[in-house]
Amino acid sequence: MRLLIAALLLLPHVCQAGSLPPQFEGSSVNASGTTILKAAKAYTFIQPVGRPAVVAQAAAALPLPPEKPFSVEWPGGGELWAMKDGQPVKLDSWSDLSLPLNPKSFNIGRWFGTFGIQSMGGGDYPASSMNLRVGSTLLRNRYDLAWTYDYYKPAESETYRAAMGLMGRKLMPLSPHGGWNFGAQLSMLNNYGERSGTLGLVTGLNIYLPRGSFDITLLLQDEGAHGLFAGYTVHLTR
Repeated sequence: MRLLIAALLLLPHVCQAGSLPPQFEGSSVNASGTTILKAAKAYTFIQPVGRPAVVAQAAAALPLPPEKPFSVEWPGGGELWAMKDGQPVKLDSWSDLSLPLNPKSFNIGRWFGTFGIQSMGGGDYPASSMNLRVGSTLLRNRYDLAWTYDYYKPAESETYRAAMGLMGRKLMPLSPHGGWNFGAQLSMLNNYGERSGTLGLVTGLNIYLPRGSFDITLLLQDEGAHGLFAGYTVHLTR
């Protein structure tokens, strides 16, 4: 008798799961009470303009609280939705395979760290250096600003020197897999005890990777000085 009662109690949930569109594999509720729809691989191939209709079908098959956000998730990504006036509205999205630069994203900024090597040529002091950057994206991920630290060795010197500065860039994605950027860098140099400031222009490519990107940057300074940087950026926050 108890088994029959348990089966009757579970029957509505089984029917609801079976009524989900084929673009979803099932649903669950987390500890905070948020409904999570597990997307099938077919969902990820749907263009963004076509997803609201599929999400609306899934929402109609589940007893969702009115206007309470629910998520659609798949390995490495997901979306946050809510039903408003009977229509699905996407509130946010995320992905570990690309840098989210959607102007409508609620992700205001993300901290990052970059480490790489740079070779400088031209000018008065050709040098090789190790570079460190720590910063954050700004204005809904359209720009970034970073503190820079260079530990470099001039070609004709046996000692290493340090330089610190600021770098600001505008970020422009070309596809979910990469983009380019341009901006400016201000460096405070210490050359044999003589301190000076140098302003340069930067431009480069970003290849998006899970939780980061591979970066190639060209630096142009006055008097013909130029440098090529290669490094890896890791996103410290989502």
